Amino acid sequence: MVSNLIVGPHCVCYINSIPFARAASVTVDISTSRKPIKGIDVLQATELIPVEQLVNGGLSVFRLHRDGGIEAAGLIGTWNSMTREKYFSLMIIDRATDTIVVQADKCSVQRQSWTYQPKAYVMGTISWTGIVYNNEAGDA
Repeated sequence: MVSNLIVGPHCVCYINSIPFARAASVTVDISTSRKPIKGIDVLQATELIPVEQLVNGGLSVFRLHRDGGIEAAGLIGTWNSMTREKYFSLMIIDRATDTIVVQADKCSVQRQSWTYQPKAYVMGTISWTGIVYNNEAGDA
């Protein structure tokens, strides 16, 4: 019997439509903030209106010998080309069903940090924010 649950080992991470095998884990946080609207002399909100929809998250990645970091992977520009930097896209696909679990477009790296420990792999954490996202339900 096959389960309908999505499992991590069946998922593939793509950056700019290229498989990104160095990803150890991916987190996605989708916020759909709403603002309460109140009337005059009314203490209780009458409605919640959407004010912002953002997608952000993190990537934990392995560092390989001479891989060029996330700059070579196309996530951010190098120091000399920072002003010409473009957005990147991130997509997680379920290999078992060949469907998009989540796709974030117009993403930008906010921060990268790297951990160098003796007797351990060099790991990086990349925090990113995106403007547009969708999943198998369609455009968000």
